[in-house]
Formats: sequence, structure tokens, C-alpha cells
Amino acid sequence: MEDKIEKVSDALAAAWQDGGSVNISEDLWPASLEEAMTIQDAFHAKINEEVGAWKIAMTDPSHILGGRSGGASQTPGSEAESMPPGFYGRYYKKVVQKSPGHFRMSDFRNRPQIEAEVALRLGQDLPSRDTPYSEEEIEAAIETVVMTIDVADTRWYWDPSDWPAGLLNIYKGAADFANAGALVIGDEIPGWRDLDLAKLPVDMYYGDNLVASRVRGQTFSQMVAGLHWAVNLLSQRGFGFEKGLTITVGAIAHALAEPGALTTVRYGEEGESGEIQITIE
Repeated sequence: MEDKIEKVSDALAAAWQDGGSVNISEDLWPASLEEAMTIQDAFHAKINEEVGAWKIAMTDPSHILGGRSGGASQTPGSEAESMPPGFYGRYYKKVVQKSPGHFRMSDFRNRPQIEAEVALRLGQDLPSRDTPYSEEEIEAAIETVVMTIDVADTRWYWDPSDWPAGLLNIYKGAADFANAGALVIGDEIPGWRDLDLAKLPVDMYYGDNLVASRVRGQTFSQMVAGLHWAVNLLSQRGFGFEKGLTITVGAIAHALAEPGALTTVRYGEEGESGEIQITIE
């Protein structure tokens, strides 16, 4: 197990540093979320970079919401019941920009997927500690909700004809910073406390052409619950969150990047809540 984690994290770190990709035998692929997150932590330890933001991907919110999400119940003792309800990823400061973001296609290994999101920004430190944080403490630490664009990519080798279907390999994605390629951070969503964020209209445009609209979303309470889970998990693993950090909480709308196109994501009816932009040349 330790030898596998060392080999895979070495390969991912080398790909990060030289711009290559990881193409290793299937027996070395991560086989669970726990193993994948352990590989990610080992990968991170080999990279001399500072974390600029975090990413939380919830696979089954019913685990942390007491069934409030409406998800299917789990059979006691089943494999799904023991599976973590999500995983996390890291964005390093070198790939985090303020809107309008500007990147090159050569910054990525694949034609990246543009994902419109909302994110939480912390107004307090949440350091690693022995005592678990309560959900009330987590909510109190949230300063605001902001607009973000996640640029999804992977260091794992994928046949271009299969991309981005490869994003669906959850274990490999979780080992590779949850497919975090880059992040653009926008402004606060005005009046966010009074909005139903799960239903806030979100539209993505390439130039003047509408290419994607909302396909999913979370309420603020679901976002808090996901952050609560992640903060306590990472605290157990020796990692904390600093004041001012942005934490993305899942894609709302997405489309493959169009090289050279000005991509604009508008929030609210006709963009009344604001917009965020990125161009990938």
C-alpha cells in the first residue's frame, strides 16, 4: 500500500513539474476515495507550491445532511455506506486568478472543461485541531459567497477521443487534486444570504453565444455541510484553512473550452447578480 502511494504520487508530482501526463498500469490506479486522497496528500507534499484555494466535491450529500438532500438511503454495512461522501482538491496560487482570468491552452494537458460555480470565502482561520468543528463554527467562519470558474483538467493520460468522459473516474480524479486545473475568482454574489442558491440562474456564453446553463446546484446549507465535512476530515489529516481562502463546492454548468473565446458566466436573471470571465488562448 505504501509503495503504491509513493509510486503514484511520484508520477503525479513529476507530471506537475514537467507538464507531462501519467500513464501507469491499472494495478497502480487508486481503488478507493481514501486511497486516492492519501495519494493526493503525498503528491502535495512533493510539490513546492502554496495552496491558493480548495475544491470540495460531494459524491453523496445524504451522508452529511441526514437525508435532507433527498438522496437514496444506504443499506447498513454496504460498500456505499462506508465510502466517504466526497473528496477534496487543491488549487495552487500559480493557477488562481481574479476575474477576468487569462490562460493559454498550453497551460493544460487536455482541452479543459470550463465549469461555472459558486464558492465560499472564509473570514476566519480554521486551523487543524484535535476537537472536531461544529457546523455552527463553520458557518460563522464563512464571510461570503463568490462567483468562480473552475478549469477542469487532469494529469492522468486520457485518449483525446474519450475526453472529458475521463473526468468521471472518481478515484483517479480525487488523487489528482479533484481535476483542479485552474481557478478564476469573481465578486461576491449580492444578497446571497437571501437567495436560493440552488436555483439561481447561471448561464455560460462564448462571446455572444449561450453554450450552457444551470444543470445542478446546492443550497447554502448544503454548501456549509460539505465544508463542515471537509474541514474536519482535513483537520484529522493535519491540514487547516486560512482566512481569505476560497473553497469551491461543485459545478453548476459546464462546457469544453473554446480556444480564444471570451467566456462569460452570468449569475441571476439576465446577469443581474453579476458575471465572471475567462479567456484561454
